[in-house]
Amino acid sequence: MRVRPKEGLQIDGFTLGAQLHKGGFATVWDVTHPDHDLPMVMKVPTILDGDDAPTIVGFEVEQMIMPRLSGIHVPRVIAVGDFAVMPYIVTERIPGDSLLSTFTRAPLPMSDLLEVMARMAAAVHDLHRQHVLHLDLKPANFLQRATGEMVLVDFGLSRHDQLPDLLAEEFTIPMGTFPYIAPEQYLRSRDDPRSDLFALGAMIYELA
Repeated sequence: MRVRPKEGLQIDGFTLGAQLHKGGFATVWDVTHPDHDLPMVMKVPTILDGDDAPTIVGFEVEQMIMPRLSGIHVPRVIAVGDFAVMPYIVTERIPGDSLLSTFTRAPLPMSDLLEVMARMAAAVHDLHRQHVLHLDLKPANFLQRATGEMVLVDFGLSRHDQLPDLLAEEFTIPMGTFPYIAPEQYLRSRDDPRSDLFALGAMIYELA
């Protein structure tokens, strides 16, 4: 990666604004482009000078899978950047917070719990219908549209059942997030949709 993200940087017509989020593996930036008038964000992997192989491969997985997804339960992909200069994914910006704020209010009343459960399950079902296992479902990876639909983000550990599984080919370590990782994922199985159902069940239990 020859270019590092920073506020004011211009790349492929996009201008980076404020940094919105900094995680362990990537940063997220507000971006604008003269040809696009919708709110957008740019996700850029954090690639350092050391051993960043999991970060690089995980971002390659996202770049491979996300443009193949469609529908209201995933962010619309606007553009993808090459690793030769600066890898990135630009998507529509989903306003609001993740489900983390909802989890701080647990336990939820039964009526609220059923509503959240149904919306989470609908998003996961739609993803599976498109041949993708998320494999890292957790509260931070559920966003919510103003109209109520859940939106899944962060596909760095995902698997598309019609594409090569780069993570399984490159690594032998378990990948997922405790306490939501399914037992078979810990044993390095990445081909069972029930792994996502385990994570969904763990979150529902936590909310209850």
